[in-house]
Amino acid sequence: MKKATHEDRVKLAEEICEEIKGVLADDLRAFVIYASVAKDTDGPYSDLEMMAITADEYEESCSEFIRSGIRCQVDFVPIKSAIGQAGQVDAEWPIAADQWRRFLIVYVKEGDDCILKIREATQRSLCAEDKFTHEILMAMLVAYEEIGKIMNARERNVSSDVTTGLVNFAMTLLRLAGFVNHRFYESMRNAWEDSKALSDLPKDYTRLIGVVHGEVETSLENRYNAALELWENVIAWVKEKGMEWEKKELEMPKKKEN
Repeated sequence: MKKATHEDRVKLAEEICEEIKGVLADDLRAFVIYASVAKDTDGPYSDLEMMAITADEYEESCSEFIRSGIRCQVDFVPIKSAIGQAGQVDAEWPIAADQWRRFLIVYVKEGDDCILKIREATQRSLCAEDKFTHEILMAMLVAYEEIGKIMNARERNVSSDVTTGLVNFAMTLLRLAGFVNHRFYESMRNAWEDSKALSDLPKDYTRLIGVVHGEVETSLENRYNAALELWENVIAWVKEKGMEWEKKELEMPKKKEN
């Protein structure tokens, strides 16, 4: 591994794009850089993450390799799949959505509107209230499970499992805050601080989340107690929004239509 500049990575991406164009020709509809290089926040040892938007006749795949001392990743994504993923709100949306919303364009096939269609899909996703509500409720169920695991680990006196559980719990709440605010994080590097700046948060979130995920230097017992306190605040926060994540009714399967 060797140091590289932002300019080194962009130049390498341009070379890789030309290599792909030489093989795919007109079937390569666009080529972009995403993640830290696209935002010009890459460090001397950062990866180079790229996406090749292809014609729909190609399968979705990923190529990972080292070139010029830089770890590279090229995601080959058919245009129809790219538009679908760009407009999707799923469990990873607060973390993953940035790659569809902020990228550096290296190449677009002349006259092709694929980048415009991808960006339109990202905007439409922000209006999918039912999907955001669904993911909020799913995040609550995941957090409930994680709190249970943390409490079980403490009962067994397994500190390593408590520590792992606290980090996982904090990550789930990070996503939950993103869903509630309809905001994705520009990178994991600043996600914790970005989450604290959101307008709609549980009581004492900014203080407690740092304790739970280990940003604040304190004992494991204090981190455990902070998690329990934050969980109670999260429950009250979600209930205030009129969301019922505890249900007595069991959803039954529907018969297939003939």
